[in-house]
Amino acid sequence: MLSKRIALSVALIAALAALPLTPAQARWHRGFPLFWPFVAGAAVVGTAAAIATAPFRPFYRPYYYGPPAAYYPPPPYYYGPRPYYYGY
Repeated sequence: MLSKRIALSVALIAALAALPLTPAQARWHRGFPLFWPFVAGAAVVGTAAAIATAPFRPFYRPYYYGPPAAYYPPPPYYYGPRPYYYGY
């Protein structure tokens, strides 16, 4: 009985320790002003790369897709040799 109480209290303490200490905030964060040129540069480079590679996109699949599935028929069922009969 004592072990059940200890286990329950440990579980309760672990659950309380896992609670967040600050409330969640869903707001837009603009970042530090010295970071803005890097953000603008990344946007320009990303857009230029998308435009430059647009003519080649229809000919290539994304690299993260696996090969297409092969729909072969299931292999035939194998009937092995009959077990040897040991007569009594």
